[in-house]
Amino acid sequence: MFGYVTASQEQLGEENFEIFCAYYCGLCRAMGKCCSQASRLSLSYDINFLAIMLSSVTDSKLKTREKRCVVHPIKKRKSAVGDTVLDYSACMGVLLSYLKMADDWHDDKSPKALLAMLVLRGGVRRARRQYPREYLYIRQMLCDLSALEKEGCTELDRVCDCFAKILEKLFAPEFITEDNVRRPLAWFGYNLGRWIYVIDAINDLDEDYKSGAYNPFLAGFSGDLEMYKRELLKNQSMTLTMALNNASGAFDLLEPNKNRDLLHKIIYGSLYIKQNTILNKLNASKTQIPKTGEDDGSL
Repeated sequence: MFGYVTASQEQLGEENFEIFCAYYCGLCRAMGKCCSQASRLSLSYDINFLAIMLSSVTDSKLKTREKRCVVHPIKKRKSAVGDTVLDYSACMGVLLSYLKMADDWHDDKSPKALLAMLVLRGGVRRARRQYPREYLYIRQMLCDLSALEKEGCTELDRVCDCFAKILEKLFAPEFITEDNVRRPLAWFGYNLGRWIYVIDAINDLDEDYKSGAYNPFLAGFSGDLEMYKRELLKNQSMTLTMALNNASGAFDLLEPNKNRDLLHKIIYGSLYIKQNTILNKLNASKTQIPKTGEDDGSL
């Protein structure tokens, strides 16, 4: 369900992309320090964005050091250091990845999910000890989401709400105490969560239709799929844009101490670009309905 908060040097510009990469390297190292070396495999741009957003509203200055690592052994790269936000974001990334894999294993008995759980097991124990309430909250929300998916829930708002509440919680950590900062952060996280869930469902629509997997837009659906997709794109493009507008409105209420331009380009640029790419891809696709009966040799 992740992979939708993206960034490239072309979109961000050289200076901002260098800052983005410094946080990414720092977050990777924080995962190794706070959780386990294997936990670094769960690193994602989405969690890096969380770290940058939370770091932007703290008073601490961004400190970097040039370091080598296994992935980049020859040339030293700038790595963010000394930021409490990095440790928190590292733990949240590991907890979220592990619990999502646990949910996939419980629902589908996915071997890939089981392997990922085994890899992350040691790291998630350490992260859970540091953030027990966040662990329990994420697990409960994913359980609620799983229950709705199992019953084939057709109400988009109900399934969106479960995932949106996870990001609402993650974007308003306890160490940020100012109410005028926590509220916009929570509202930002909630709307980003709604956007991610909806864009993920749209992105998986053709694949879920073929496989029969749950998708809120296919639950209870019957009829002409291509006609339905056209109507869906018209309606959900408004839903997605509204969620991003709400998130960007929340961001505008914040007064970042750093990274303002970087965050602005991701929120007002990269996310909208990602949305348009996925909607255009679905609009161009033609789903092939699997054949049954004599034509495919079945009995």
